[in-house]
Amino acid sequence: MIALLNGTVERREPGAVIVLCGGVGYRVFVPDAGAFAPGAVITLHTHEAVRADSHELFGFLERERLELFERLIMVSGIGPRSGQKIVASASADRVKAAVLAGDVAFLSSIPGVGKKTAQKIILELKGVLAEEQAAGSPEDEALQALVGLGYARAQAAAALEGLPAADVEARLRAALKRLSR
Repeated sequence: MIALLNGTVERREPGAVIVLCGGVGYRVFVPDAGAFAPGAVITLHTHEAVRADSHELFGFLERERLELFERLIMVSGIGPRSGQKIVASASADRVKAAVLAGDVAFLSSIPGVGKKTAQKIILELKGVLAEEQAAGSPEDEALQALVGLGYARAQAAAALEGLPAADVEARLRAALKRLSR
């Protein structure tokens, strides 16, 4: 599977660029092919879509956009081309915020995404994105560390409650002091 391409833009095509890497030219579908100048050296994070009748690469400059794209195409009825349009419609954070907020109007304003498709995206991705957002927080890291040390989740959460939002280590030290009393 091709996950990353680093090479020179050989030429632009409608909706795609040909990237020359090690003497091999790869056609990569990108949201705005006009933004890539021939001769420019680029790095694209790619998703390889293999079907019985086609073999395509979809590229993104940022890894975060690729990750959002891969979540979108897991939604029933969202193919790679639609997923790429959705990701290219706004920043990855804006699209995620729309999904988390249940913003059907924003999603259905994207060409090719109707109201029912927007509702399906929200239904299938809202929980996944909310879990990811919570899992990366310092509060959750400290909580998970205390649970890993053998404290009950409720006990660990109570020890962390009201502590200043410092780094994870400082929160852990303060919570452990509370728990040792």
